Amino acid sequence: MASLEVFQNMVDRRADLMLKAFTGLEGGVVASGSTCGVVTGGAFGLALMHENMLREKGIAAEAEVMDLVGEYVRWFESAFGSALCRKRTGVNFYTGMGQLRYLLPGDKVVRCLWHIRGAMRHLHACQEKDPPGINGEPKEMHGEPIHCAQAVLSDIRNRTGIGDPLLERLSFIFDGGVGFQGGVCGALAGAILGVNLLLGWDIRNISYFEALKRFIVGHINLLLDNPIGKPEPFFVGKNIVERFRQEAGTLECRGITEKRFSGWDHFQQHISASDQCAALITFAASEASNAIRKLQ
Repeated sequence: MASLEVFQNMVDRRADLMLKAFTGLEGGVVASGSTCGVVTGGAFGLALMHENMLREKGIAAEAEVMDLVGEYVRWFESAFGSALCRKRTGVNFYTGMGQLRYLLPGDKVVRCLWHIRGAMRHLHACQEKDPPGINGEPKEMHGEPIHCAQAVLSDIRNRTGIGDPLLERLSFIFDGGVGFQGGVCGALAGAILGVNLLLGWDIRNISYFEALKRFIVGHINLLLDNPIGKPEPFFVGKNIVERFRQEAGTLECRGITEKRFSGWDHFQQHISASDQCAALITFAASEASNAIRKLQ
């Protein structure tokens, strides 16, 4: 629940639908061990901090916010060793022994709570700073940029009617593996966010005990071929993650592209010419849309 906790603490107004969408990013995207939910939740919170500027200034402001997101991810890696959940925890949540080791004797849970505390303190300090300056649109930018998660979310909305305009608009932060840092592929993140607009937890309107119950059931379902109870975020998301892994060979942008992006222009040059990325965007949107249609 780390992504929900970090994101919720940064939101100073109602954003319940977006909070639902972030249900699936816990444990490194459906507990798959990719980019930590503290990183993805915090990165999205940074975009939300500067929402007014983004709405007014457009692409130039997106590039500035991406600089902030990249700085946050690098800070997290420096402070805690890695932005990937599997490297920080050293466990596989898709096995019973992995889940037990995470919970017992408690050192790993406490470490995650400590990292959440540290990230919240860092992000609070960012919130106190003035917004970044706008220096005009990035050089070499021609036409509208392509954003992987945004493209997936837009396709899901067109196919199923499920969507959220603000989530879609701010999802550019997933470009290049969250702030161009090579983490979870934006196409996969978009697919999980889209599914959880339907399945995610309405965290502000359920009790602590109900949230805990859903968390336990979800993690048990990670271990099962036939899920307990009605469709829920972890079992549905696990299947999407596994199919994406089979299609792409990995969950992380750096593994898919075999590149380390230097910034906005470098990423846009790549994605505008990459048949592989275009195919993965289409694949992720199709997987999420098919899952949603079965549940509607």
